[in-house]
Amino acid sequence: LADYLVRKGLPFRRAHGAVADLVRYAQGAGKGLRELDLKEYQHFSPLFDADVLDLTVEQALAARDVPGGTAPERVRTALQAARKLLEVGE
Repeated sequence: LADYLVRKGLPFRRAHGAVADLVRYAQGAGKGLRELDLKEYQHFSPLFDADVLDLTVEQALAARDVPGGTAPERVRTALQAARKLLEVGE
């Protein structure tokens, strides 16, 4: 969610704070993030649009397509490199 806000132009530090407040709110209300409505999200940042309700974990992981990132292809590449290192050490 912080990355979502950063893509909308919010500095990361402020995005992180808004998401932390949102998570605390959800926990206090006994709700998961997927149970919140758009108005609840927008209480913490007006940059949240309806598309935030459709975000998935898979989309969040795929968005980190940089060396060392969480995108599936980057993870596969890192695992292959690690396995090669282990083979050399045997």
